[in-house]
Amino acid sequence: MAQAASEQSVPAHVPAELVRQFNFSDYSGTADALQATVDAAREMPDIFWGTGAHSRYSGAWVLTRHELQREVLQDTDSFSSRDTAGLSGLIGETWPLLPLEADGLDHGEWRKLLNPIFSPARMAVMEEKIAALAHQLVGGLAAKGETEFMSEFAQVFPVQIFLEMFGLPLEQTRMFVTWEDGMLHGDSLEVKSASAGAIIAHLRAVIEDRIQSPRDDLISYVAQARVNGAALTADQRIGVCMLLYTAGIDTVANMLGFIFRHLAENPDKQQSLRADPSLIPAAVEEMLRAFPIVMTSRVATRDVTFHGIQIKAGDHVMVPTHFAGRDGNEFADPDRIDFARTKVSHITFAAGPHRCIGSHLARRELKLAIETWLDRVPPFRIAPGHVFKTTAQGVLTIKALPLVWN
Repeated sequence: MAQAASEQSVPAHVPAELVRQFNFSDYSGTADALQATVDAAREMPDIFWGTGAHSRYSGAWVLTRHELQREVLQDTDSFSSRDTAGLSGLIGETWPLLPLEADGLDHGEWRKLLNPIFSPARMAVMEEKIAALAHQLVGGLAAKGETEFMSEFAQVFPVQIFLEMFGLPLEQTRMFVTWEDGMLHGDSLEVKSASAGAIIAHLRAVIEDRIQSPRDDLISYVAQARVNGAALTADQRIGVCMLLYTAGIDTVANMLGFIFRHLAENPDKQQSLRADPSLIPAAVEEMLRAFPIVMTSRVATRDVTFHGIQIKAGDHVMVPTHFAGRDGNEFADPDRIDFARTKVSHITFAAGPHRCIGSHLARRELKLAIETWLDRVPPFRIAPGHVFKTTAQGVLTIKALPLVWN
């Protein structure tokens, strides 16, 4: 049933029967915000106007179906990514994350710049370093018999990979973990702004150093790069570097949280992977389908009729990928995690031109993390008595995951 909403928050072209009071953060603090929002969405129309659904605006269209989300993600002429992240606004600036907040031919040029860095062949070369980082981290935890998985592994592992790629010392791991947590999960705008400012200032200084003294690392590649024959501006350089930082750290950390929670709560699934590690890549794909954690958005560039709905230029469109991954019209028995599932054509890494450029790296990180834990740590489970708290904001998050083993 449609919920009441103020006239100011609902544009005149939105039919009253499609209005719902729906705010993703309302599900924060629950034991499983992902499942809670998915269950709520199943009571909603395929497309509805959610008041409060977008953190930066009073409302937005929300798509609950896999098919509709894929269509919007692929139609970059009608649905733009420009100004959808707004990260630079935290420090009072206006540069875009690149190539995320670029469209069309402009976006294509930025992708062309970064594609060689994240190609499957280049990621295969990186695999040995990623595996070494995983073994070092897990080796330090295995003898303890317990860990708080999120803070001691999930948040640390992708940061160390980022530092390795950027040519920064691993001794800066804890500093970057603290900044990342403050920027993305800080409990006030002041904390988020201060953390974002610290990261940006640090990276700007490193970029300037690499302009003068380039090395064999990713930040030097960005510092020396040219697009359309021109050197990058200072804002373009930081826009690229901040995208690589934010996109590759929080998403992987929280995917690891949901994956390892599932394995800890389902010893039979854990054992099946221990018995046959060749199943791990398929298990990763199935858990990527089942635990998508990114709630991205687009902005309508023009008036468009989308499956009978009048969407006006400037309207925001929410694309919560966890709804798509649990869409029963796309996946049979979607809440069941089945490592033998044969159809796993998920859009967890988005679709179309903006499909995640780091997907090959993310898959390797997840696969190697699982392989290393199962190799180095006995069967693990959730610490007795733990009560889960998860959040549902820009990225679905598990606040803590205490694991124990004999």
